[in-house]
Amino acid sequence: MIRQGRAGYPVREVIVHCAATRSNWMHNRPLADKVAEIRRWHVQDRGWRDIGYHWIIDRDGAVAPGRAETEIGAHVAGHNAGTIGISLIGGHGAAADDRFADHFTPAQDSALRRLIAEIEGRAGGALKVSGHNEYAPKACPGFHVARWYRQGRA
Repeated sequence: MIRQGRAGYPVREVIVHCAATRSNWMHNRPLADKVAEIRRWHVQDRGWRDIGYHWIIDRDGAVAPGRAETEIGAHVAGHNAGTIGISLIGGHGAAADDRFADHFTPAQDSALRRLIAEIEGRAGGALKVSGHNEYAPKACPGFHVARWYRQGRA
């Protein structure tokens, strides 16, 4: 079981986001540089204590950690405790009902599905999988997450 913060909130949900970057953003730069830039946006621009997401997935499917899973994230106002935030690089100009493939790569699809399964294993069972756009009037992550997730499991 993954528990977060001093209160030990059990993780029960994964919330998917996008970085809202163009597909060629920081092209040929290591994922660590991209994570550092997103961390800068969150810490310097927003005044948060750290990057808001727990995981970042690059266009090639590489996965990098952000905050520790045992820390409460800063990725959805009012829904951070007991959730894991995963952000996909890309998604610039996306609409909430676009298809995953409109803005993200097959490698990201595979990596996201694999990461969700790994988190479920650490959390001790099936988790709710949702998108940022289910909790805020935003397009992020640029597709309907529950529909995408169900289609891949069928």
